[in-house]
Amino acid sequence: MLRKGILFGLIAALAIVFGFVSFRHAPGEAVALVKQFGYWQILTITALFVFCLTRSLRAEVLAGAGNWRAWSGPVALVLGVTAFLHVHERHEFKIVMDEVVLQDTAMRMHFEREAAAMVRGYDLAGNFTALHVYVDKRPLFFPFLLSLAHDLTGYRVGNAFALNALLSLVLIALVFLVGCRLAGRLAGVSAVLLLASIPLVHQNVVSSGFELLNLVMILATLWLGMRYAERPETDRLGAFVLAGILLAQTRYESALFILPVGIVILYVWWRQRAIDLSWPVLVAPLFLVIVPLHFNVFKLAAASWQLADGPGADTPFSPRFFYDNVAHAMNFFLCTDGTQPSSLLVSLLGVAGVGFFVLTFYREHRPIFRSQPAQAVFCIFMLGLLVHTVLMLCYFWGQFDDVIIRRLSLPSHLLLILTFLFVYPRLVAHPARWRGLIAVSGFFILGFTVPAVALHRYSQENFAARTNAWLSDFIDGLGDDSALAVDSGSGLQWFIHRKSSIAVDAVMNHPDNYAFHFRNRSFRHFFVVQRIGSDFDHGTLFSSIDDDLGDGLQLEPVAERTFSPVYRIRVSRVVAVDEDKLKAWAARRGKAVQLTPEMKSAVKKSDSEAIDRWFKQLP
Repeated sequence: MLRKGILFGLIAALAIVFGFVSFRHAPGEAVALVKQFGYWQILTITALFVFCLTRSLRAEVLAGAGNWRAWSGPVALVLGVTAFLHVHERHEFKIVMDEVVLQDTAMRMHFEREAAAMVRGYDLAGNFTALHVYVDKRPLFFPFLLSLAHDLTGYRVGNAFALNALLSLVLIALVFLVGCRLAGRLAGVSAVLLLASIPLVHQNVVSSGFELLNLVMILATLWLGMRYAERPETDRLGAFVLAGILLAQTRYESALFILPVGIVILYVWWRQRAIDLSWPVLVAPLFLVIVPLHFNVFKLAAASWQLADGPGADTPFSPRFFYDNVAHAMNFFLCTDGTQPSSLLVSLLGVAGVGFFVLTFYREHRPIFRSQPAQAVFCIFMLGLLVHTVLMLCYFWGQFDDVIIRRLSLPSHLLLILTFLFVYPRLVAHPARWRGLIAVSGFFILGFTVPAVALHRYSQENFAARTNAWLSDFIDGLGDDSALAVDSGSGLQWFIHRKSSIAVDAVMNHPDNYAFHFRNRSFRHFFVVQRIGSDFDHGTLFSSIDDDLGDGLQLEPVAERTFSPVYRIRVSRVVAVDEDKLKAWAARRGKAVQLTPEMKSAVKKSDSEAIDRWFKQLP
């Protein structure tokens, strides 16, 4: 044990120095390591996790196989609720950038085994070739799993939706298992129904983002930690530790859960009066090195924090954002008109649950930690989720009622549901309490959740996501034809369909190059994608300033989709190029004043006023 202790200390010291010190003045080299070795690192961790998980579950699975009838009800519940989550929402892009960039990274992992995303690529004689790639800020676990889906079934954009469909099944199963471990099978059923009552869960289940995987890994790590505390074994420890490492590489802020994982291990050692430095613990620091190395992306590009999206924000996290964000959170959680994808039932029960959980933990933490190891692990993770929620409320862009940011509240929903299940038996002693909760949850789903997810008012205002979804269908319809699109807003969408795309500024900077390739018909199709607005005073349509290409290109509309009275998307084919006019336009655009955030805010305000006017003119 002394030798193992010394070895662990040396490994931990090496990991800390390598991750936090060695590349302090060379962030580019750290990011280059992530690019070259990130895929292989996450592959190794995943393989070891599957190995440990299989060994730790083998005995239970074999024992349960002989009594399969006892599990037929829970299996039917999990399958039924999972199917319900997919009924009312289309499987399409729901977020602006995350989903497309994750798919871009997965594409590079699949084809090149490289942890990077493409930002410039062209179809060269049938081979789609990347000319410029970069390491994205988003963690690697989701794109890695998506690349595995591509490996097994062939590259398809739709594989991301299939992956999340599979993860939704795992999510419901894990919620049920955690509920069972807390208070029995009826508690597991209650947990499943409460989660299914949240429209935000329905929305993310049918997306291609990494939010669902984040929930799955939080629950998996919690459940495996509870199993490990009940019966400490090397395989259970390995599955728990490796799940925590994968969780840390699922979303940025999920690295926070490394702390609860470490506390649980120390707690179990304290209960056992023995230190277990088996191989999963020894290698854990090395597997976590990639987290600080990947963080160097933010050092290389300060714009990765997207501070420009928050007026007046000069730091990503600060207590000064907390007060305003709490007001936005209340607006989200207590919404009753369906414009926010929240569940009022979960919100009301959860607020009581969090409050009584804190009180219960304060009063009963000693007996819990002494004689109830699974409950102790649960409490540690609930405190971790509570810290996570506070951190999100201190985020400069942490407004839970924002159409883009709502998804950040998903871990907080787990906190609300699970803490309530923890305190509910302590608050209600009646033997029918769980049946009553199940009945209330079922009534709420039928009376409120179903209409909300059927109308999905909460997603209609996200024009960028709806644009991505519509464009994806259009590009997919091109088949194997080569295309070059001028698209400043959704350029990556063309890349993940293995089509070429450039921004308007690329045409401005190199009008001769664009004219050369059009003249020589380098591509089967030449498209321009424009955001179109409406001039109600003259009854005309106009392209946005960002997408205006002047009169140098003769365009023929081929597809158009209206999303609101003042916002529509048009795809046009370039049928002719006047080089002189194109160069003159490029010169004018190069001298034009760039739109500032304040100017863009004014445009949004004018759009809102135009919509109000449109409504008032309805007959």
